[in-house]
Amino acid sequence: MAALAIAVGAAFFLVRERGEVFSRSRSDLFVRTQGTRFVIQGRPFRFVGANVSVMYRDEDRAQMPETLARASQAGIRVARVWASGEGGTNDVGPLADFADWPRTHPVRWTPDNWNEEALVHLDKVIAEAARHKLLVQLCLANWWRDTGGVTQYLRWAGIADAADDKYPFGINPERAMLFYTNAETRRLYRQHLEKIVTRRNTITGVLYRDDPTIFGWELINEGQAVTSRWHERRAWVAEMSNHLRSLDPNHIITSGVWGYRGAAERREWLADHQLPNIDYCDVHHYPNPDRDVAVDSPAALHDFVDNRMAAAVSLKKPLVFGEFGMGPEGFNGFSQVEWYRAFFESNIRAGSAGAMFWILTPDPARGYGVAYTTDRDKGVLAEVARASRQFDSLKAANPPERLTEPARHLVPRQYAWTRAVGDPATLPLMIVREDKSILYRFSPRMARSARFEKLGEGPGYIWGFGAGHLEYVVPAREDRRRVSEIIVRAHLQPVLPIDAKPADIQTRVTLFVNGRDCGSRLIAVEPGGQPLIQEWRIDGLFIRLRAMRGLPLTIRIAVTPESDWLYGVNISNWPEGYDSHDAKPVEVEVRR
Repeated sequence: MAALAIAVGAAFFLVRERGEVFSRSRSDLFVRTQGTRFVIQGRPFRFVGANVSVMYRDEDRAQMPETLARASQAGIRVARVWASGEGGTNDVGPLADFADWPRTHPVRWTPDNWNEEALVHLDKVIAEAARHKLLVQLCLANWWRDTGGVTQYLRWAGIADAADDKYPFGINPERAMLFYTNAETRRLYRQHLEKIVTRRNTITGVLYRDDPTIFGWELINEGQAVTSRWHERRAWVAEMSNHLRSLDPNHIITSGVWGYRGAAERREWLADHQLPNIDYCDVHHYPNPDRDVAVDSPAALHDFVDNRMAAAVSLKKPLVFGEFGMGPEGFNGFSQVEWYRAFFESNIRAGSAGAMFWILTPDPARGYGVAYTTDRDKGVLAEVARASRQFDSLKAANPPERLTEPARHLVPRQYAWTRAVGDPATLPLMIVREDKSILYRFSPRMARSARFEKLGEGPGYIWGFGAGHLEYVVPAREDRRRVSEIIVRAHLQPVLPIDAKPADIQTRVTLFVNGRDCGSRLIAVEPGGQPLIQEWRIDGLFIRLRAMRGLPLTIRIAVTPESDWLYGVNISNWPEGYDSHDAKPVEVEVRR
């Protein structure tokens, strides 16, 4: 009897894979992480996945078995499914896409009224997925309004103005941020975790937390954060991932923080995914209409994927591209099929653990939909099948060496230009004073070169956003002279993200002269009408010797990728010289 009890307690299963039979404990059936890989039963697992349209629309629900069958036939291994939906017909509705409106199948009608019919349908989805040898990634909340989401949670908590049609996507981001900090929304969300994770599937009889068909949990879909308030979102991710882990020690968890555009966001994304109960990294991307990251070609998409994979490699965690979409019209001269091929091939080469597209559907009219009911999308589905075979054949591959050096990938993308040596547009006004010191005055657009995440200029100013630098060159002189000190002055300001309040933003600017670090300044947004002129005094021998000999001096005003505040630099004329021929946003004084 003791031996029988031990055998039953061990809960061993026979699992057949590729004709082999293995004796495994139930815990071995769950997806685990091993560095940048997923493993199942100790074996590498790498997949092509798809978001699947099976939860809300009546026709999608009716065709759910066929959708999952077609997914399996196409080589899809993981299906991303919504395990959320809040509010009814009189609650927060969508802004533009009314195909799912009025809402009839939410998971939760009100804080105290769960929709058992929708939960039973979710049970059926999981059971049907298992029948087709699919794993299911369950997404537990939504930032956006189409399923109720964050704004509905806030309305239940008495905060009604987060949903506001005057804002892009119908959400007031400042008010929506309260979702992360409000005691009532956090309590309601924890209730939702408990409801889903501890649910017993009415079809299979298995608790969700014990079901290896579930690939893992995603805390929220595309959780956003206002610039400079990332810590609020991170505290929420930490709290909810910890709570979820206490309910379910079996499944892997990701944050649902959708991705990043610039170096500052990248740093925050890394910190979010470094949390101890966040097991893998997640990124979403749509080249069109998301023009802000400048992915305008398959080659640029390759660089985009590389940078995100390098970030995951630095954390030693797997990366999943949880959404990728492209309409049938393609984008920027490249067809939809070319974009999908580039998406999969970039992920294969970079070593991503999974690549999922938006969205497998029976409805060819659905935005970014890949429909199995029409010949239109056969080419895309052929790319899906081909990529699935490649992912499987290369499932043990490691990320390439180029992605294992973090310092090379701190800035996702930069724009740059350089003017020729001696270009008259770069030559400053030179003033020789009575004491034989020399003053060089540069107007903003006299920069010899520029490199920043974004660049722009206009009358009286030039700016670079994020990390990068602007360079001005003091030209060579024929004479030699004694030099005791070099002084660099500049009228500098941060470049604000569009969602930031001026009081919340600073930028760390470092001055380099001929490559020598001459110190940094933490620069805040100046009060109106009160210019803050930054000044560096340099008496180092190396730089003074160059100035004594009349050699050129390269003045680099930089926001380095390692800086604590990565908010670029705006160089503009000092107010008293704005309209003058000798305007002076940058001065270099060579003193005797």
